[in-house]
Amino acid sequence: MSFSEIIVTGHRNPDTDAVCSAVCYADFKSQIDPAHIYKGVVCGVLNPQTKFVFEKAGVAPPEFLKDVYTRVIDVARRDGLTLDENEPILEAIREVDSKMVSVIPVFHTKNNFLGVIGIHEIASYFIKTNVEQKKQSYTFFIDNLERVLPGRFLKKGKTKEFKAPIMIGSMDYEKSIERMDSLLEDRPVLVVGDRKRIIAHAVRNQFPLIVITNVVQTPVIDADLDAYEGTIYLSGSDTTDTIRGLWLSAPVKHIMNIDPLVLQHDDLFDEAKKVLLASDLRGLPVLEDGRFLGVVTRGSFLEKPRRKLILIDHNEVAQSIAGADEAEICEIIDHHRLGAEKTNAPIYVFSKPLGSSCTIVYQHYRMHGLNIEKSRAILLLSGILSDTLAFKSPTATLEDRIAADDLAKIAGLDWNHYFQEMLATMTTLGQLDPLATVTGDFKIYREFGLATGIAQVETVSLEEVPLVQDRFLAALEQVRSEQGLDWMMLLVTDVVKEDSLLIMTPFEKAEENLIYQKKTGQLYDLPGVVSRKKQLLPEILRVMEELKKETR
Repeated sequence: MSFSEIIVTGHRNPDTDAVCSAVCYADFKSQIDPAHIYKGVVCGVLNPQTKFVFEKAGVAPPEFLKDVYTRVIDVARRDGLTLDENEPILEAIREVDSKMVSVIPVFHTKNNFLGVIGIHEIASYFIKTNVEQKKQSYTFFIDNLERVLPGRFLKKGKTKEFKAPIMIGSMDYEKSIERMDSLLEDRPVLVVGDRKRIIAHAVRNQFPLIVITNVVQTPVIDADLDAYEGTIYLSGSDTTDTIRGLWLSAPVKHIMNIDPLVLQHDDLFDEAKKVLLASDLRGLPVLEDGRFLGVVTRGSFLEKPRRKLILIDHNEVAQSIAGADEAEICEIIDHHRLGAEKTNAPIYVFSKPLGSSCTIVYQHYRMHGLNIEKSRAILLLSGILSDTLAFKSPTATLEDRIAADDLAKIAGLDWNHYFQEMLATMTTLGQLDPLATVTGDFKIYREFGLATGIAQVETVSLEEVPLVQDRFLAALEQVRSEQGLDWMMLLVTDVVKEDSLLIMTPFEKAEENLIYQKKTGQLYDLPGVVSRKKQLLPEILRVMEELKKETR
């Protein structure tokens, strides 16, 4: 996902209101601010009801986004320099010097990454080249000669690439011939001025490459060139420059690092930075399943880019998508209690004690005089009906009802009949997976020195709850332990009868202060309670505050 996009997200473990409001608010923002790209996403698994309403609206469900952490791919250069494996080393030197790059990827074909070459590999090559050895062979790639040496071919042989030592024909004739004959087994490359007899001897003995230096006019070769299978190159440079050019004509594939330290595309920014700074390298390639994606250098990590977020149906970073604490919060649209953290700059916040975030989004469309498409009307109506339990929840307001009536008209739906369709997608508690349920619509509240997790699930019957409470209690205890919480509970709400049961992990001191009546074990009866936000949470916070007072 591009950093140019502004992400609109509901809370973790999203419900229908969170998902529908995120998608519709992204649509609203795109209309009033076409200069930017807004994208509604979901940071959790969609429940059956939410899937149903998107299918009803004929809208594709939003993209699932795991987190918004900055990763190495976000700072990788994808349009940087690359080299073909057969490019001469001189070309790598030119690029490193002129472009001030640290590392250059090397490819066999456009997408076949082979390795890297940089200052380290080039320096190592020069050191090895100048180490004193009796016989040292070099790699020659014939097609590179014209790229490193001013001159032209007199004859181009069939062998394009080979290894051979270099012999300079600077001695007198007899010694030169003696030296050439002693090297016949290795077939050296001959670098020589216009010395006809020495050149003819090399031609007759099939030296793979003869480089004639200081050529102004084409020399006459006193040998049968038709029978000669090697290459003759006419260099316009002197012997010293010619030798240097030959060294640098070798393909980069022979000195590149074929097993470089690499970063994976999804490595976290901070971890990748540590890896690079801990090495003696100036740059690293970035791969995905072996496929090259780009390069990062030390300069890539000077500043950490941050994704832009709009939080909707929540205002606390702890309840938001993973990595939200590292992102730039641009806006907050919500109908819950405020627990937002400080921001570095002023932002747009619209918070109203309504029954649904979708109502707030609807009001934004109307405030700006925008038409609401039928598909968006269905989504907004669905969020309102779901979060207010068709206006039976104490959180429901007249504004929610007015919005729903207008949206139902646009959608061409009877909202009461449609809500029954939505209820039909629900299941009884016994049909649900305990762990998936308690981590579904789940929020953590940290107040008065305590951390309490409250999950909620809506169903059409509470009859099975006593029979399955032990399985759900075990799941609650697992989540409590994993999350480091003091208390964990699941509010099971019957949306038809408008009653709830509460399953909670043992917390004796807290339970003593609860106003609710215990049924059996860790199961409490909450008649008339349907709202976590407006009915259950205030009681839990009251108990937590009492505990804090008792510990003073």
